[in-house]
Amino acid sequence: MKKRILAVFATAIVVMLCFFAYKTNQKYKHDKAIALQKQNLPNFQFYNQNVEKFSAALLKPNIPVCIFYYNTDCEHCQYEATQISKYAPLFKNIQVLMVSVNTPAQVRAFAKTYQLSSYPYITWLYDKDYEFFKWFGHSPTPSVFIYNQKHMLVKEYRGEVKPGAIVKYLKDAKKS
Repeated sequence: MKKRILAVFATAIVVMLCFFAYKTNQKYKHDKAIALQKQNLPNFQFYNQNVEKFSAALLKPNIPVCIFYYNTDCEHCQYEATQISKYAPLFKNIQVLMVSVNTPAQVRAFAKTYQLSSYPYITWLYDKDYEFFKWFGHSPTPSVFIYNQKHMLVKEYRGEVKPGAIVKYLKDAKKS
């Protein structure tokens, strides 16, 4: 009887280990596919502030793109918004996409609070379907993705980043 219980227990452990190995392998493959996919600007689809579809196809060719993934309630995102406002002239020749799951009303208030609503080169996008991860992987807020003028990934940051680092890579993005 004890041998039978021990055998069932051992079999259960082996099955669980196989299951965890399988799931780990699947996650690794998914993460690797996302990493490859985002090397070139993915053909994403979000919504503008009027809740109309906005896709990567609407971006201008040969102009660098800087994507900020943020949340209006995140204090690190609020800090970055303050910094973007301070350094706004340096973003003038960049297509800046501010992507959030926050509603358009929350985003308008955020843009107004951080004095970012008057910049025509900042596009505010709504990830109403929570699909950012589908194109860029699981990303904390804030996250920044910098693409050069050929729309190839130059640098990505996960978490808060100093504006000087972003500006450095934006300058490099214009050159390449």
